[in-house]
Amino acid sequence: MKLAALSERFYSLVSPDIPNEWDVEEVMEPFIEESDKVCEVILGHIPVIWPVSHSLCYDFLRQAPEALTHLSLEQLPRWAGVILDIYENEGLHSAQRFMQDVVKNHISKLEGSGGLALTSVEKRLLPYIRGIAREELQVVSARETYTDTATIYVPEELRLFQDNDKNFLLYKLIFTYQWGYIACGSFLHTAPEGLPLFSDKEDCLWLREFLNSFAHPPLARDIYHLLESIRVKFFLHKELPGLMRAVSKLLFPLHSPVATEGTAGVFLSRIQQGLTGDETTLHSLLRLHLTPSECQRYLDGKATAQDSARLVPKLYSTLEETDHDYIPVPPLPFQGHLKLKAVETARKVRKEKMGEHFVDLMATYLLSLSPEKLENILKDEERDSGNTGLAESDISMIMDSEFAQTAAQEKAAPLLVTINNEALELPPELDTFTRKFLDEFGQLPARFITSAAGKAGEGMLQGDIGGQEEDARQITGTVIYDEWDYRRQGYRKNWCSLQCKELPPVHSPFIRNTLDKYHGLTLRLRHQFEMMRSQERFVKRQREGDDIDFDALVESLSDTRAGLPSSDRLFIRLKRDERDIAVLFLVDMSNSTAGWVNIALKESLVLMTEAMEVLGDRYAIYGFSGMRRSRCELFHVKHLTEPYGEQVKERISSISPSEYTRMGPPIRHATRLLQEVDAKVRLIITLTDGKPEDYDDYKGDYAIEDTRHALLEAKVAGIHPFCITIDHQAHEYMEHMYGPANYIFVDNVRKLPLRMPEIYRALTS
Repeated sequence: MKLAALSERFYSLVSPDIPNEWDVEEVMEPFIEESDKVCEVILGHIPVIWPVSHSLCYDFLRQAPEALTHLSLEQLPRWAGVILDIYENEGLHSAQRFMQDVVKNHISKLEGSGGLALTSVEKRLLPYIRGIAREELQVVSARETYTDTATIYVPEELRLFQDNDKNFLLYKLIFTYQWGYIACGSFLHTAPEGLPLFSDKEDCLWLREFLNSFAHPPLARDIYHLLESIRVKFFLHKELPGLMRAVSKLLFPLHSPVATEGTAGVFLSRIQQGLTGDETTLHSLLRLHLTPSECQRYLDGKATAQDSARLVPKLYSTLEETDHDYIPVPPLPFQGHLKLKAVETARKVRKEKMGEHFVDLMATYLLSLSPEKLENILKDEERDSGNTGLAESDISMIMDSEFAQTAAQEKAAPLLVTINNEALELPPELDTFTRKFLDEFGQLPARFITSAAGKAGEGMLQGDIGGQEEDARQITGTVIYDEWDYRRQGYRKNWCSLQCKELPPVHSPFIRNTLDKYHGLTLRLRHQFEMMRSQERFVKRQREGDDIDFDALVESLSDTRAGLPSSDRLFIRLKRDERDIAVLFLVDMSNSTAGWVNIALKESLVLMTEAMEVLGDRYAIYGFSGMRRSRCELFHVKHLTEPYGEQVKERISSISPSEYTRMGPPIRHATRLLQEVDAKVRLIITLTDGKPEDYDDYKGDYAIEDTRHALLEAKVAGIHPFCITIDHQAHEYMEHMYGPANYIFVDNVRKLPLRMPEIYRALTS
């Protein structure tokens, strides 16, 4: 291919985007000498990388010819996939650095031996770290070790030791040390006494602003980080002495060489080396710049994060005067990095989640009050106008001194909230949660109380807090899932956030009307399913049983006359095989199901539940919808072990169209739920009216391939997926996703309630 042809090919792959002509010619010029096959393979990655980042795509094309001097054409897609993962997790600069040395950064990992992958130890270490932390910490692979207080980021592989037992122990130390920073309160969000305030913004992390206020922030950061690492070391010696004894022999080989230039670098690298040594070494180093009492507080394990923050200006002034060209000291593997921006972001997310939970609890409490009291709390003129908001000046939270207890009694006074001059003593559950919020964030923003009051006001106007408003769908949990990207032939890690929500019950005549409408069919289904409850079969040649096995008896007599030993297995036994089936129904709640489709889906569920109650199979029902990767939704209708009662019926009535159809995350979550169930047959039955699609780029081949991989993951887990669809174009893509004979097309939506029980009977017979 000549340059013009190569450029034309580039334009065709990025159409309709029109890049700069000079840029295209510049990156295409090195390809003139390459073969057509090599050019096609490299250019084939443009549609994958260009939509993600134009700059990344240009860099990839510049580096690809050099990379192919070390990689085969077959290895190139994997290299490209790793580049995209790094870009999404760490940004453009990290991806560029990775591409610059293909041998060191990629090939050495492919060819190396003795490494221990995070995936092989995660199932052992995740319960361990959650157990000692007593909270649901997440673990994610990353190029650098750090924590944002909600997640611990660790390398995807360790190869520092030839012995994988030692690599495992190092992984354990990394997990534990990062938790240690959280447990010791290293990430200060408020200013210690005597240190300046930098911002009155509600969600700013004080420590980040404090360290950035120095002329050389990296030096201030490393001073604080090392002081906190010393605190964590002695904290872990006290809390987990067995682990610290076990890792003591690992520590010394981990440290970096002592810096040879700069007073600050030499001192801090020696302190870091002291982390792998004993108390004497640390003491001799610290006393160079700290008073004996300050040193002793750290060695006795009595120092606090506030102490470390107060010591930063003192050490900084000493070290900065002698070292203006400070080069940051690389952290120890278990020490990791101090990424305070990530901590600040995670803190904001946690605050909002806890705030949402507070709003739900507070609104429920307000609605439990007498109508007269609620009338006094909510302003009449605002409620009449439909505005249930309150001014922040109408709200206060106080500790009622009348109930105050002495310190010796160690009992906190009840919290009071005053709204419109109406004092409310918080009930125990709300009181406990509010104190937890105050302990972590210092104060409860008035906006959460105004939101709760507004939600309660809406409940008053509607006369029923259990309506179908989105606010009533309380979030009960959030789960993160990977997503398959067929273009790179790899997963996008931790890509989708699935919110598990409660579908509020709705009082309506829908269930009764459906049972009346299909009265004859319901009776017939109950009879048919009752016949399926257990399967009976005759087992021949048994030592005891219900009748004589004449074939076995004739053979035995023949053997006796022939002089052979006779058999004593001369009976037939009637054996009943009890059903052992668990099924999870996934119901499409996308906005395309509005109207008759939604009614047919709900009628089908009513008939199925009525019949299955007779059958005795375990079953669950969940609705699903999607609105971008950051808000996939799964709605609880019935859990596997939940009895079929009025609340389940009312939740079925509550099923209504929501957003779009992102199918991958709910299928993966259904697989996770069924993996915890012990049953001979496990099914996921999806009811949908169309192909997977979401508001963002989740459409076409991308969405179909991700859904297909989610279904393959279910099959690998021993779970059989099946789909019932009413989409007229289903044959175009459904067989590719589910495989032949694993889906069925119902050509008339009104027939769905009649067909669904038949389909289930065929699947489980």
